[in-house]
Amino acid sequence: MNSLVEALSSDTAPWWAVPLSMILGILLGVFAVRRGRSASTPEPVRINTSDPQARSTYVRFLAAADRAHNSIVEVDHAVLAEADLEESLESDDPQLKALARSIVEMDSIANELRICAPGPVVDATVALFGFVTDSTIDGVTDQDAFRTRYNDKKSALIGAIRESLGEQPLTPAR
Repeated sequence: MNSLVEALSSDTAPWWAVPLSMILGILLGVFAVRRGRSASTPEPVRINTSDPQARSTYVRFLAAADRAHNSIVEVDHAVLAEADLEESLESDDPQLKALARSIVEMDSIANELRICAPGPVVDATVALFGFVTDSTIDGVTDQDAFRTRYNDKKSALIGAIRESLGEQPLTPAR
């Protein structure tokens, strides 16, 4: 076998053909796998819910909700029915003004939570915020029922927050 043509056309393969074909097969296989693999997607950024900033945001929202709750109870039903948020911010009635400020503060913090909080926390936040704002629009005639529903919505939010932080749910006091 003096030439490459004679070696390739010979009935017997040379000894080096077997390892060469294995190496070529492995390289082609690696190339095919890499080519077929989709581009790696970056891991989504996870919000560290145990971060003190996140906890502070939760506490600020709950405090604003409590202030709004207390103001709704204190404001006269007839005044509340006639109130407009923008006018209430400039009102001479300190209770109405406090309520309007609480609603604005809740709205701002709820938007912050919509961006950084986990889904269940956002859902509970929106439910509590919606309940409070609807109560200011409709007014409160039955304060006991209002307090009960408010506490239920607040408890749901606290439960969602605790779950997102990996904390155990609170057990009701006996």
